[in-house]
Amino acid sequence: MTINTQGTELFALDPADNSVIDVGCFTSLDGIDTAIAQIDVTCTKSKAREYEAGLAEPGSASFGLNIDPKNPSHLRLHQLKKAGTKLKWVVGWSDGYDFEAETGIPPLVGAEGTLAGIVLNSAGTDYTTAPAVAITGGGGSGATATAQIADGKVTGFTITNAGSGYTTIPTVALTGGDGTGASARALINESADFDLPNTRTWLTFEGYMNAFPFTFGLGDVVKSNVGIQVSGEIELIVKTSA
Repeated sequence: MTINTQGTELFALDPADNSVIDVGCFTSLDGIDTAIAQIDVTCTKSKAREYEAGLAEPGSASFGLNIDPKNPSHLRLHQLKKAGTKLKWVVGWSDGYDFEAETGIPPLVGAEGTLAGIVLNSAGTDYTTAPAVAITGGGGSGATATAQIADGKVTGFTITNAGSGYTTIPTVALTGGDGTGASARALINESADFDLPNTRTWLTFEGYMNAFPFTFGLGDVVKSNVGIQVSGEIELIVKTSA
């Protein structure tokens, strides 16, 4: 199945008050990626150079914007660009947008020390029922979640309680369900962060805006191609519930 770009939304988290900035009607979004650097492990007996994967090297993203000076979000983004503030960004995919109502499922904001999400590392095989999800450690308590399966594989998770007090990443264990091999890792809100409903696919990343140029073209609207220097890892969180 493919997913249309129409209905995609872009949001940022304003660090001043932890409010959600809806970028609004942007025209393009590109370059959200991290390249993997190479580590040279060639020895003197080798006939050719050999490499292993090194650190992820985040690239530069950009989004096109038709500038509206009356739009508070556009003005706030320009202020944050001038300040060089690193922001938390999230892309809401079109599988969570209702074209009839002309509205999408918005991201929520989770408190510090709560469970932010569970990322599937391995889907496993032969599951006839959903495995139980145990979340332990991390200095906190109360976090619970359920797993979803399809065709014998784990496909995702629903957080039923975000818990509280987590200072480090808790351990996620999947047991039962008559299958094997599924594994996952948890994400926590080290500060106020997005709390993303599982009824939409999301792409999360961090980065500061390094360019916010204004383009005045003849017979056109005022535009910008806003640049973002991405920082750290990128997470793809797949929709698991209708």
